[in-house]
Amino acid sequence: MSAVVLALHGLLVEGTVATIEPVLAGLLVADEPRLVLDVSQVTVCDTTGAELLVGVAGLARARGGELLLAAPSPAIRSWLGVAAGMSGIATFATIEGALEADPRDLLGPALPAPAICVEEPPPPLSPDEHRTFPHGRPRWRVNPSGRARSRRGPASPRR
Repeated sequence: MSAVVLALHGLLVEGTVATIEPVLAGLLVADEPRLVLDVSQVTVCDTTGAELLVGVAGLARARGGELLLAAPSPAIRSWLGVAAGMSGIATFATIEGALEADPRDLLGPALPAPAICVEEPPPPLSPDEHRTFPHGRPRWRVNPSGRARSRRGPASPRR
């Protein structure tokens, strides 16, 4: 299966997405489009840029094709596990790996799997046991005066 390779460079931000979007949409008019984006030279990517990549991937999937990212720069890598939908875009370490869809070149998720929010309660203690903190005491501190503190120092007296 053939693929179109397009290299993006510079800023992938709100001001540049409007010029890039029509080009990407034009590449996806064919049936079963396969688009490889070389994003190694993207220096800055904001939420609009990440949304563009997710939208293009969705459009490619809707037409029976796919969007593949190749050689992501740190700006793109920072969005891989964060932006909704970015984890669904196959990302490869090299352009060659993306063209061949080589699973050995496939990059894993940028972030570890999210933690489970609901934990099982700890088992009950026997009468002779007690719970201790890992370092002997809690890490938080209680303000004995009950006054609020700011980052600049203690709170000023109320007038």
